[in-house]
Amino acid sequence: MFDSSSGFSRGLTTGVSRGRSVAHAARRQLPALADTGSDEEHLSAAVDWLFRSQDATGGGGSAATYNLLLGWEAPYPETTGYIVPTLYAYADEHPESDAFDRATAMAEWLLSVQRADGSFPEGTGETGDPNVFNTGQAVFGLVEAYRRTGEEPYADAVRAACDWIVVAQDDDGAWRQHDYAGEVHAYATRVAWALLEAASALDDRVEAYRNAARRNLEWTLESRRSNGWFENAAFVAGDDPDLHTIAYTIRGLLEGGVRLDDDEMVDAAKGSADVLLELQRRTGPLTGTYDADWDGTWYHCLTGNAQMGLVWLRLYELTGDAEYAVAARNAAEFLKRHQSLDGPDPVRGAIPGSYPHVGGYLYLRYPNWATKFYADLLAGLPDVPSAEGSVTTEVAEAGETVATTETAATAWETAITGATAVDDDTAFRVCLLFDGEHTERWVADAIETMLAETNAEIALVVINEDAGLLGSGNVKRGLKYPAYAVYWIASALRPRRSAAERYDDSVHISTITGVDDAEWIRTYPANVSGLWNELPDAVVSEIGARSDVVFRRGFGLVRGSLLSATEYGVLSYHHGDPRAYRGGPAGFWEYMHDKESAGTIVQSLNDNLDAGVIRSYRDVDIADCDTLDEIRRELYEGSTGQLADAVEAVQDEGRDPMVVDDLGPVYHPPDLRELAAYARKRFR
Repeated sequence: MFDSSSGFSRGLTTGVSRGRSVAHAARRQLPALADTGSDEEHLSAAVDWLFRSQDATGGGGSAATYNLLLGWEAPYPETTGYIVPTLYAYADEHPESDAFDRATAMAEWLLSVQRADGSFPEGTGETGDPNVFNTGQAVFGLVEAYRRTGEEPYADAVRAACDWIVVAQDDDGAWRQHDYAGEVHAYATRVAWALLEAASALDDRVEAYRNAARRNLEWTLESRRSNGWFENAAFVAGDDPDLHTIAYTIRGLLEGGVRLDDDEMVDAAKGSADVLLELQRRTGPLTGTYDADWDGTWYHCLTGNAQMGLVWLRLYELTGDAEYAVAARNAAEFLKRHQSLDGPDPVRGAIPGSYPHVGGYLYLRYPNWATKFYADLLAGLPDVPSAEGSVTTEVAEAGETVATTETAATAWETAITGATAVDDDTAFRVCLLFDGEHTERWVADAIETMLAETNAEIALVVINEDAGLLGSGNVKRGLKYPAYAVYWIASALRPRRSAAERYDDSVHISTITGVDDAEWIRTYPANVSGLWNELPDAVVSEIGARSDVVFRRGFGLVRGSLLSATEYGVLSYHHGDPRAYRGGPAGFWEYMHDKESAGTIVQSLNDNLDAGVIRSYRDVDIADCDTLDEIRRELYEGSTGQLADAVEAVQDEGRDPMVVDDLGPVYHPPDLRELAAYARKRFR
């Protein structure tokens, strides 16, 4: 007998959960509030969400999405199919989890929804018309289940599905029947890849499946334009393709080319992936769609960013080229900021379809395939070498996997040294760290003075993608020091009294001599604790291989392996005398304490705040400065030559650095009471 009160209670609970999920998702639209952690923490959260997506459907297939307005959707045969290998792989590294049993349960569910003709249904749920692409994706899960369990029903299901796919294929290699909207799609390369996976598992179908896969991949090559863009890559003809389907196309072509030992296919996939890598390097995270000229849109397809991270990771495995590893890490760090490690069950650990949530790809939804690809990316990143230890790299050659082990440092050096060798042995290679693409005029002057007066050259520029007014560093400082944050924002918005150039005017770094010609890397800091940050190991390794010294003008307070990655460490300005004023803000406390002199330094950083070896020191007379702005102008404008002095100092073995044994107290941004005292002093 139906208990109406129980039904009402369940509905109320569901409604409350949905409301909490919406509120949580809305708050987390600001990436700076993300609770980023280790790769393992994020991977565990992603897999746990995939478990819950299975529980939401009764324990078989994985729910297609969690919709912020409508709740959990029905199970999806297509994506459940390729989630199966993800969970089996997770079980390998985490045998204590129930990932193996859950993957097998998903595979069993796939057997139950396979149609009598061998195909799998389109759309969500357990019934529907046959669909070629969905059938191909289900094959991935069935092949892996067969490999893991050896159970013949899985092999029979693979055989039936792939036989149906081959029969449905047209002579030119395309699939026009039984595919979405009755159109041809370049992203059916993933079907060809599935056929090749089946061929590797079923001895009696190798030739038929490999031939069908080759025909499709060759047809796809004809759809590729010279600029790397693919015709027919969108769901519907005439639309700009989603990054999701572009990445589908590239990955299928790449994996197909590797398994068929076809260099033309591999090179074509690599060429298209390189276009997107350059877009990421030039403009940041990839957007939602791209037209035939590779012009993007206003929102980000998070699913596609995860998929391209996987493509770049695969290319790193195949080529050893370090830039692919950096790009994959950037994609992962970007996505971490859109995955919540807390919050209600329906959204905790999941990746949304779009950022912002109202973007054009799967708006207001968390698709299970976004979280699947993200989990695969995180699981693959440990194979990228860090500064120490060893790494096992799996390189697929003609369908077989060969494992090679070497020291990580050696692997990384081998990958990048040849491409980045410096012709001039006397040049002193400097890496610049910036927050975003703009800096202050005095910083630009300091860099240009350094280049003019020393043997330095700019070897590398590293951009902090998590920068800007709402970047993590500013938001965290704002939450820690809210009163000063309000003052800082108000000061930034205050109109300039003069049109003349100022020391703190914004300058695009590409206009600085020597910067635009250097290679740029975009990356995200990894939070350590509080306001201290580390850079990703892959980026630190590249900095160490390409540079002799680092000049920090971004990434907040840095510590960790970066400090010792180069021969001469990390140089950084501090506009204050560390014997009296460590911390900041620059000039503020000297003004409040009516000091007549101050100091500015360039130091080699260590793990303690403003306590490094001093490479350049300057006394600053501020006795005639009546305002804080006048003090800061004296501090900043007069310090532009100190970077050049510090660069010469670190290279001069006979020059003794200035060592401060008695460091002064650490000062912090003022609170409301101290700002009130500043206001009274200013307007007195």
